[in-house]
Amino acid sequence: MTDYFKMRPMLLAGFICCVICIIGYYSGITVFILGIAAIFLFFVSAALRVKVKYLTVMFAAVLVCCSVMVTLTRINKLNLLDECEVSGSFIVTEEPKERGDYYHAVIEANNCEGIRNGTRISAYGNGSVPELGDRIYASVKLNAMNGDYKLSWYSDSVYLSGSITGDVSSGGNPDKVLAAVLRLRKYIKRSLFGNVGYSEASTLIALVYGDSSYITDEFYSLIKAAGVSHIMVVSGLHLTTIVTLVTLITNRFTRNRFVKAPVVFLTVIFMAALCGFTKSVLRAGLCYIILALSLCFKDDPTPENSLGAAVTIMLATEPFSVFNISFQLSVLSTLGIITVAVPVSLRIKTPTTPAGRFAKRIISAIAVTLSAMLFTLPVVIYIYGYISTVSVITNLLISFAATSALTLAVVALFINAFLPFAAYPFFFAAGILAKYMNSVITFFGSMPFSTVTVGKFSFYLSLFLLCGVIILLFACKNRKDMLRLKEMDEKIIREGGGKLKWR
Repeated sequence: MTDYFKMRPMLLAGFICCVICIIGYYSGITVFILGIAAIFLFFVSAALRVKVKYLTVMFAAVLVCCSVMVTLTRINKLNLLDECEVSGSFIVTEEPKERGDYYHAVIEANNCEGIRNGTRISAYGNGSVPELGDRIYASVKLNAMNGDYKLSWYSDSVYLSGSITGDVSSGGNPDKVLAAVLRLRKYIKRSLFGNVGYSEASTLIALVYGDSSYITDEFYSLIKAAGVSHIMVVSGLHLTTIVTLVTLITNRFTRNRFVKAPVVFLTVIFMAALCGFTKSVLRAGLCYIILALSLCFKDDPTPENSLGAAVTIMLATEPFSVFNISFQLSVLSTLGIITVAVPVSLRIKTPTTPAGRFAKRIISAIAVTLSAMLFTLPVVIYIYGYISTVSVITNLLISFAATSALTLAVVALFINAFLPFAAYPFFFAAGILAKYMNSVITFFGSMPFSTVTVGKFSFYLSLFLLCGVIILLFACKNRKDMLRLKEMDEKIIREGGGKLKWR
């Protein structure tokens, strides 16, 4: 295991940073002590000329410790505003959700006395519902974040709740970026609902930018029972599809890395903004940004290092993102795929026959699904209290369809902006695939045995299983390395050389 992390220092840094952030939420003084120790160790190691990769790990730990302390200090200051009322200008940063007689929106202080600009508030209000990007003038009665959803809001960098009181007036001059995102979302909805059926359009909207508000509660329960809820939220799978599509188009015109890197970067920023900067998209986006930088410097980072670097950057800016469910599922599933599924796929030799190549694709798909399920199993059991018994077969049946439907929908939306008549075949094909996905989800999700409720003991059992698999992987890797060294040693001796120095 030591040798494994020596080659992947950023993965180790990401793991250490996650532990620091978890400790920081429960004990700020412990993180302060850890930060002091990390700073001391960093300077001692620098004086002893320790390798740069080890210094990088220690620097990441120091950086995240400082971020945790700054965040806790800010939260303590905001808690002093409990029961206070502030008035001024606010910007709506997330699409409001109507809930009967009131609505909920995340608003950001823009010019308010007594509260810092950029402070995000989980606010409830009555009356007309504002839109994403709107600038409103209102009075907000603030409350310290408490209750069951405290940790969930902290994970989204929202540290205050509040109720909008009095009259709300529009301030004009909306935020240009958010207003542009809203216009694009409206265009996507209008185009999809105008060209395919309602249920198919709802599925495609969820695929394109993660908005599942048009999916009925009944069907969403079937999605969860079928174990494919990750497909209905934008994640690394979706971003990979979009970036791959953009890269293929770029390669038609140029292969210059100084052109491809900015294109990848801009695509990631665009998709992150469209999807509301969710944690899963940010994690995947940062991995692609690191990839774009590596193209410029002709470097080839390992997937584990890219993942660890993305996690470290996210936690250095928002330390309590570690508690975000989409962040956890995204990171763990990605880790499972690159550490288990990818090596398994690479070990299978590519057959020469079409049937053999098809079989390899099926085996690789099964490996991806099982590895992602295994690594996310503790989180799924802890959060939902049940596991899906049909998720493997459901994922196998719809994963390719989801990727194809997303690709066709994006192409159709692009063409529709210029030549609406030419886009219809793509909309039609995307709708057929979405209808197929809905049918598979309905069939398997409605089975009486599709889910199995498990108790708290199963959570610890899943952790034990996951740790056992990881230990087994490292043991097999070490055994394979030892056999390879032994073969090399015997070959050198046969050729008249001396023995290798190996243990």
